[in-house]
Amino acid sequence: MATSASSISGGSKLDVQTLASQLVAAERAPYDAQIKRETAGVKTTLSALGAVKGALATFQAAVDSVSMLADFQVRTAKSSEPEVFTATATAQAVAGTYAVEVRQLATAHQIASGAWAGGSDTLVGSGTVTLAVGGKSFSIDVAADATLADLRNAVNNARDNTGVNATIVQSSAGARLVLSARETGAANALTVSVANATGNLGTLAYANAAPGTYTQLAAAQNSIVHVAGFEQTGATNTISNAIDGVTLTLVAGDVGTHTLTIANDTETVRKRIDAFVTTYNAMQTALAGLRSYNAATGQGGPLLGDSMLLGLESRLSRGLTDAVPGLVGNHTSLAAIGITRGFDGNLVIDDAKLTASIGGDFDGVAQLFGKTGGVGYRLQNTLDSALASSGGIAVRTEALVEQQERLDDRQDAVDARMQVQLRRYIQQFTTLDMLLSTLDTTSSYLDTQLDSLANLTKRD
Repeated sequence: MATSASSISGGSKLDVQTLASQLVAAERAPYDAQIKRETAGVKTTLSALGAVKGALATFQAAVDSVSMLADFQVRTAKSSEPEVFTATATAQAVAGTYAVEVRQLATAHQIASGAWAGGSDTLVGSGTVTLAVGGKSFSIDVAADATLADLRNAVNNARDNTGVNATIVQSSAGARLVLSARETGAANALTVSVANATGNLGTLAYANAAPGTYTQLAAAQNSIVHVAGFEQTGATNTISNAIDGVTLTLVAGDVGTHTLTIANDTETVRKRIDAFVTTYNAMQTALAGLRSYNAATGQGGPLLGDSMLLGLESRLSRGLTDAVPGLVGNHTSLAAIGITRGFDGNLVIDDAKLTASIGGDFDGVAQLFGKTGGVGYRLQNTLDSALASSGGIAVRTEALVEQQERLDDRQDAVDARMQVQLRRYIQQFTTLDMLLSTLDTTSSYLDTQLDSLANLTKRD
């Protein structure tokens, strides 16, 4: 708590609080200045390490897409007639060309009842209706007051409905109940049986594709496709077992033979390599700024001469430029495929050379980046080590945080010591002030006595 001069000295000539505060301020100034300088240095270095970590992490994400051979096992699947079939390919697909003929699409069974002249509100009678599809069935109890619309709703809302949709289609002859299997394929044919029927409910029975009063709108059939001359059938229009790693999606039946082309996905690989170069250059620029020196201003970057940063850049540089051992062919380094380093340390792409390398030796480019000891492989190892929780950046950051904590403790200690010193000075100056006040009172008394004696002498 601050203590005012008037409350201490009783109006003396000394400003005790000001004198004490000024002395304490002068005494603590060098301590505060040193702690402030060290704190600023810690914060600057922490910020710089954060920038290094961010730049490395961004580059790591790009390296991750070219660091293994599997990253280059990307394929395209192109149909000569997308209106008839489309295709996708995984890494397991092998480049090649295949003849494809879509003989028949898989369809879902769909049947329509005879017309009910009274429309959706027609009473259908009573009984138990059992619907089956794909070997599974469920039953509905129909009350005597149920309408055709009620029957439709009961089918759709049945908890154990195994795969049947019901709707009502209006025609000039009346309302028709349309039943559709939810799944395609010959195994998913519909059957309808009715027990204890009254009224016209019995007319809704349908079994073994016997139409009765029903009209078959779509047959339950499998897809049929010929690939490279060999027949393949399926319950759906998605065929994934005709060619390893390739999925065909059948769109329309067609009497003609069309072409499926499986090829290396050079476009995707080129985009990944472009991203690799772009993010490396961004990282290189960031790191160069942190260790730079401006001769005109005499100012250096926060990590100028930092051994950890210099060592990291050296390892990254070797990972980029060193030839990859064990490769057969011409593509043993980044320079061989058109990626070189400029005078500023950034990577430069020879567009024509890189395009020709990817198109002409796709596997060779994959080996250059993704094989054990390849460019992407070894850069990823360097980055993983640098960014690990036990890596140089993390260890350095932890040490700086601990240093900041010690600086905070030192500042607290200085504050506490100066508070004690302030109280000591106040006490000392207060004592001095009281002494001066006493001396002043004594001096005034003596002056009065001397004046009295002088007056007595004059009268005598």
